[in-house]
Amino acid sequence: MIFTDYYKAEKLTDAKTRYDITHSTGEYDYFENLLINKRGFNKGGLSFYYGGRPSHWKGRKRDMAITKGSSNISSITKPDIERNYAYGDIKGTNDGFFMIINEDFIHVGVIEIEIFIARGLRNDIHSLWNLFMEGELLHDIETLRKKAKNLFNPEME
Repeated sequence: MIFTDYYKAEKLTDAKTRYDITHSTGEYDYFENLLINKRGFNKGGLSFYYGGRPSHWKGRKRDMAITKGSSNISSITKPDIERNYAYGDIKGTNDGFFMIINEDFIHVGVIEIEIFIARGLRNDIHSLWNLFMEGELLHDIETLRKKAKNLFNPEME
């Protein structure tokens, strides 16, 4: 499998850019340690922020980013504005990822973000993007979705 880990985040609070992890394979240590909530809603759970990219960041300019506190996790590239797919690489690692962004434009904007991590494949992200867009990675996606644990409603498994 090319994708090794899966995190599904949903909009559970009124916070404009906060997304809480509701489903995960729970095996990507970087996220398991960095995204932990130390206080407030969902204490002990995982969350991140998906919003505009801060202007003071260096590197190629992107519109969106994933952050946690003052930590930059990744700038986001969305090559096709007509599709709800994006990709990035995880800062400080050799890992890349793909995102499926589910939106409700009428009411709230982005309501759900699925992240599929490809460990060690940061430098192959463009080739993987072609496979992803051609549907060649659907088996990986479905396998990880089935493997993920429901973190908010474990009885729903």
